[in-house]
Amino acid sequence: MRNLKTIALLLLPLLGCFAQLEDQSVTIKHSLCGASGPDCVPGGSANLTIVQVSGSNTFAVNFGDQPLLKPSTALGPATLSTSLLVNQAAFDMVTSGADFSGVNTAQVLAAPRQSTGPGDDPCAAPANCPVLASYNKATDGAATRHLALKGNGSDIVKLIDQTTHQIIIEITASGTAPAPALWNADVSMDMGLNSRANFP
Repeated sequence: MRNLKTIALLLLPLLGCFAQLEDQSVTIKHSLCGASGPDCVPGGSANLTIVQVSGSNTFAVNFGDQPLLKPSTALGPATLSTSLLVNQAAFDMVTSGADFSGVNTAQVLAAPRQSTGPGDDPCAAPANCPVLASYNKATDGAATRHLALKGNGSDIVKLIDQTTHQIIIEITASGTAPAPALWNADVSMDMGLNSRANFP
């Protein structure tokens, strides 16, 4: 009969079993004014501070009700742990004749709530809004119709509201806005997904 200590040693590798799903480039895309809506972001070469979308200082991006997009989920005997780390973000101009050449800096922030209107800034206290990605003309080079922002590895999964399945975004910038009175752009975010199921 085999020694109980030997059997216990043989079982140890099984106790650490896991399954892992990894994708280093998962991209989401969001049109600021809607794919077929009229241009809605103020331009006019005005000085930039907060980029307003349809009169609000924030906008929501919906991730849907996905079991993977929770920091930790029980799936039968397994516990699923997921991270979604920001690699980079980008703005791609949609409006004809408009560009980002006047933009000096830009940041994409995760806001704690929706803005109630032009006078309400949920990110007035910077600690409330972690920076997800940023751009600086001095170090990153001038942008035209494509403005690339460097990600800082923030974990989006921890920022998604688990009731609404949304993340609230605020965009801040310096420099001057695109020349047209109103403009529109597609916002994309590239992320690295890592989801690991640990079995007891």
